[in-house]
Amino acid sequence: MGIELNHITKRYGSFTALTDIGLSIPTGELVALLGPSGSGKTTLLRVIAGLEPADEGSVLVDGDNIAAKSPRERRVGFVFQHYALFRHMTVFENVAFGLRVRPRGQRPSKDEIRERVMRLLTLVQLENLARRYPSQLSGGQRQRVALARALAVEPSVLLLDEPFGALDARVRKELRRWLRRLHDEIQLTSVFVTHDQEEALEVADRIVVVNEGKIEQVGTPEEVYRDPASAFVYQFLGNVNLFHARIEDGRPVLGPSSGENNSGPEAEPPLAQVFVRSHSLDVHTHRQGNEMFGARVEHISPAGPFIKLELKATWGDYIEVAIPRERYQELGLSKNSDVFLAPKEMQVFADNYVI
Repeated sequence: MGIELNHITKRYGSFTALTDIGLSIPTGELVALLGPSGSGKTTLLRVIAGLEPADEGSVLVDGDNIAAKSPRERRVGFVFQHYALFRHMTVFENVAFGLRVRPRGQRPSKDEIRERVMRLLTLVQLENLARRYPSQLSGGQRQRVALARALAVEPSVLLLDEPFGALDARVRKELRRWLRRLHDEIQLTSVFVTHDQEEALEVADRIVVVNEGKIEQVGTPEEVYRDPASAFVYQFLGNVNLFHARIEDGRPVLGPSSGENNSGPEAEPPLAQVFVRSHSLDVHTHRQGNEMFGARVEHISPAGPFIKLELKATWGDYIEVAIPRERYQELGLSKNSDVFLAPKEMQVFADNYVI
């Protein structure tokens, strides 16, 4: 079932958490709400679930306005960051709980409950752990139990609030791949909250970038990464360097003009913000062209196929660069090496200026 949010505004006293949010989520889509802490993404998820009432606007699921309905009436599956499992219940009973507490006329029979629960435990690959208690499970297994419990009540939509936030990096990576495969199988309209850009880029069909209670951009992972709509989106997605630049002859110029230090009290203000991703900087040991600028190697992180360099530009700013190991060995760099950099790709944000 599709979700339609129209002009959603939510206030807490004088603080406005959400401002005029409009968003359409087609049936069967997996959408990530991505943004920094305090951006309003969890509040938006709770408004969809009915856990927080919106002050203005409407929430439609499959065309039905559910704004006045309780969370139970909305048939929403909600998965929290910290599992929220019942410690005194087995895995089986945790998953069956939502079915057992239904009114008598809507409650499935014992055989139907057992069949549905075991089918879900098989789906989340935990069918052999039905009799265990949460304390006997790993963090990743507990989160899969929480997901099975949310699916047991046959929700119209599935909402996940930082579902992997309490897990270590390796388990997070495994579970997000698993969630993507699970979603492809069940095709349930799903919305998950995360502040992890890699998680959103890897798992979601579309990403909604949220900042200060407003939507900055909506698009596929490719669209928001390759064509960010604002300086905030560019800076939030991926490892990126920010340069303050001037526009000279229609081109952005990084660093002080004419090679002079331009940081004094009479320095001209920057006219543009230039963003360059760490892998989009060419590194050379000799100057090759006027568009290059100088820097010095401050630190080298040699682990992995890409070598990460921390450099200090001649005007004092720190820069992160990632280069292939083969290129690093070819350059023969070491700490305090002097290098010259040239952007291969950049994104410029400036008033009344487009490049």
